[in-house]
Amino acid sequence: MKRPYLTALVLLALGPTLPAHAQQPYPNRPIKVIVGYPAGGTLDGPARIVTQTMSRLAGQSFVVENRPGASANISAEIVAKAPADGYTLLLSSSSLSSSGALFKNLPFEPTKDFRHVGRFCTLPTVIVARKDLPANTLQEVVDLAKQNPGKLTYGSPGTGTGAHMSGEVLNRYAGIRITHIPFKGSAQALTNISGGHIDLMIGGLSTIEGAIKGKLVKVLAVTNPEPSPDLVDAPTIQQALKDYQAPRQYQFSTWLGLSAPAGTPDAVIDRLQALLQAALQDPKTRQELTAIGVSPGFLPGIALREQIDEEVPAYAKVVKEIGIAFD
Repeated sequence: MKRPYLTALVLLALGPTLPAHAQQPYPNRPIKVIVGYPAGGTLDGPARIVTQTMSRLAGQSFVVENRPGASANISAEIVAKAPADGYTLLLSSSSLSSSGALFKNLPFEPTKDFRHVGRFCTLPTVIVARKDLPANTLQEVVDLAKQNPGKLTYGSPGTGTGAHMSGEVLNRYAGIRITHIPFKGSAQALTNISGGHIDLMIGGLSTIEGAIKGKLVKVLAVTNPEPSPDLVDAPTIQQALKDYQAPRQYQFSTWLGLSAPAGTPDAVIDRLQALLQAALQDPKTRQELTAIGVSPGFLPGIALREQIDEEVPAYAKVVKEIGIAFD
């Protein structure tokens, strides 16, 4: 007669040790999304649009927390060391593929410390010139740079970003030397090129589009392997330059996704992936992403893992060739 009572006591004692997601449906409290870029920047906007829709679908808040710095490594470390319960997520990006090549002593392992929910968009990266630069095409910029080695400047959202590496690949394979000026985010770089303080800028279309429409800058090319549907008149670098032979794998595309700490349960990843996919099927969400120059598109976490595995050695090779590395 005492056994049911004893069993109940045992279960009651064990109950608090069970994972939260086993006690109540996930999610049952707000989820933090750590963004390694400044608020209002190129990569912050898409994250807020998508997570706002996910909040509505889940019935729980996805709260964006901006923790910029160290080429997004600060945010990656926070998530890598967070509890694997689905309540701390990373806005993952191309930097996750490049960080291992760029930084020698990372406090996390880019290819082992995360489980990926999925990719939700890609962003065209564009090269623009200040409006009064005496060159109107990328070929004319290259010719001008050859006549004035080291005197032209280009700004990027920061050292080690995809934009920075795209600029150094251009330098190497076009046989020129344009001086890199790193800024703390695309918005700061845009302010400087609009004010005529730098000659060129490489950055996301979502930040630069307003300046393009306002004719504050001149579009020269996109760094992506294919032309952008949002900039039908902008050639790729390969199209813009004669005798330009940069390997295709060095023509990196910027992407954004959501990732969780390694060890996050399958059920949590599956739920997050379903929410992310549903958010991208929402017409209003897609319209808002497209309006800021972002190409929405869902890629499952497993496929994103495969993409990162392909990008890591490509970034390692290009970083070694162009000589960018940090301690």
